[in-house]
Amino acid sequence: MTEYETCAQLAEAHFPLYKQTFSSLPPKNRQAAWAVLALFHEAEKLADVQEFEGFEQAAQDVLNGTSPEGFLWEALADVRQQFGLEEEPFCEFIAGQRSDREKETYQEFDDLLMYAGQTGGALGLLLLPVCARRNQEKLRHAAVSLGAAVQLTRVLTGIHTDERMKKRLPRQVMEQFGYTEEELERHTINKAFMNVWEYITFEAEAYFEEASEELELFPLYSRPAVTGLLAHYRSELDDMRKRLTQA
Repeated sequence: MTEYETCAQLAEAHFPLYKQTFSSLPPKNRQAAWAVLALFHEAEKLADVQEFEGFEQAAQDVLNGTSPEGFLWEALADVRQQFGLEEEPFCEFIAGQRSDREKETYQEFDDLLMYAGQTGGALGLLLLPVCARRNQEKLRHAAVSLGAAVQLTRVLTGIHTDERMKKRLPRQVMEQFGYTEEELERHTINKAFMNVWEYITFEAEAYFEEASEELELFPLYSRPAVTGLLAHYRSELDDMRKRLTQA
C-alpha cells in the first residue's frame, strides 16, 4: 500500500464528505488533497502539547527537505515537490494546532477567529495549488475564508458533542449574552445559547459569502469540489438553526 492510499483510507474513514468531494479532481490532485486531509486528521488526534512535539518536529523536517519516515510525511514531501505547497500556511497550521492545545478554554472571540484562520484558513491555502494552478493570488482570500468558515461551522455544530469544540466556545461571548458554564455542561438550549450561537454563526456566514464571490475563478476540474464543500457546510448551519429553534 502506498503512502497516498493510506491517506485516502484516512480520508474515507474520517472525512467521507471530503473523500467524495475531492474524488472529482484529477488523480494527482486527488491524492494531494487526501494527503492534506491526512495532515489535519493526524494533528487533530494528538491530545496534548507533549504528544504534539514529535509531530511538530516531523513537519519542520518536511519543510527542511529531510522527509521523516511515515506515510504522511512521505506523501506531503511529494505533494510539496509537485504542487509547491507554501511554507507559511504549513507553519501557520502547526502553530494553530499547538496554540489550541495550550489553551484550556478560549476566552476572547478573537481567539476563536485566530484558531479558525490558522487551522482552516491555512488548510485552504495548502489545498489551493491542488485545486487551482492559475489565479492563485486572486483566490487566496477565498481559500482562507472558506477554510475559516468550515472550522467555525465545526465548532458550532459540535458544541454539545465534542469536548474540544466546547472549550473553543469563547467565554467572552458567553458572558456577553449570559450563558453560563453550568448551562454549557448541561447542554442547555435557551435564548442566551441561541444568541451566542447566532453571534458566531454570523461570522461564519460572512466568511462563506466572501468565499462564494470568487468561486467562478476556480478551474472546472475543481469548482464542483469547492462549491460542494461550501454548500454542504452552509446547509449544516441552516439545519442546526432549524433544530435549535424547534428545541
